[in-house]
Amino acid sequence: MDQYTGALERVALADERSAGRIVMRGRDRAALLHRLSTNDIEHLKPGDGVLTVLTTPIGRMIDLLTVHALEDALLLVTSPEQGPAVFGHLRRNIFFNDQVTLEPAGRTYEQLALYGPHAADVLAGLAGVAVDLPLHGITTVTVARVSLLVARRKPIGGASFTLYVPAAGYETVRAALLATGAVVLEVEALDVLRVEHGYGAFGRELSQEYIPLETGLLDAVSFSKGCYVGQEIIARMESRGRLAKRLCGLRLSRPVVAPAALDVGGREAGDLTSAVISPRFGPIGLAYVRSAFADSGAVVAITGTDVTGVVVELPFA
Repeated sequence: MDQYTGALERVALADERSAGRIVMRGRDRAALLHRLSTNDIEHLKPGDGVLTVLTTPIGRMIDLLTVHALEDALLLVTSPEQGPAVFGHLRRNIFFNDQVTLEPAGRTYEQLALYGPHAADVLAGLAGVAVDLPLHGITTVTVARVSLLVARRKPIGGASFTLYVPAAGYETVRAALLATGAVVLEVEALDVLRVEHGYGAFGRELSQEYIPLETGLLDAVSFSKGCYVGQEIIARMESRGRLAKRLCGLRLSRPVVAPAALDVGGREAGDLTSAVISPRFGPIGLAYVRSAFADSGAVVAITGTDVTGVVVELPFA
């Protein structure tokens, strides 16, 4: 699989235009997002970035957002196809005295992801400057005479980046990246890499069925900030140190289709949420496993099949 090996051994490019992009402006932009989501937004400085989770009053996940602080705005990036839903959620929660404006930026900026051990070198070669950023940090560079925003993201194959490209320059920048030998990652190959790294996807691991702690999104949750929607439930679960279930990896005895229920000796044990066939690890999956059965090495069954799964800590890779 050339796409798969390209991401792990060279450099690969993925189209992320289906993600929502929202620009928040106004004096109270950080305060609004701070009170609606799990992470500390008010202390972000221009160039900083974080993950944060929009949550319901009972701590369930609405969406996982990437937030970048620009000089005069916040750039919010949603899961694929979730831009309109998140935009509506934010707009409904703007109080009459909040100085906040929302701008849909999905057509203003296109979005690309750059993965692989050579991604940083390729980007530096095109930009003419090394891009040295902390995780989710953001800066401006010029590629093929197009000024764009580039941010560091969670890695696949090595240091990885998100490019927010003005719509008029998208094809120019994409062509420049492809000219370096970058391979195009299609959805199927990217899904395998995602599962190997233990990254949740919207509608599978990220949904209102679960809370951020169960998903392992500790980097998206601040335990020292003030009140936010859903905080009481999340803080209570963290202080007690007891989760009903948690996201684990499963090494499967053979390929199976997700979603599917899990059981142990006829007892409900959780849910298989994603399943792929990895060139390195064979049939694997992501699953929410009840804590009683979630120890590494434990064996669970896929309900209604003869397939079993061995629990492993994430990531596989």
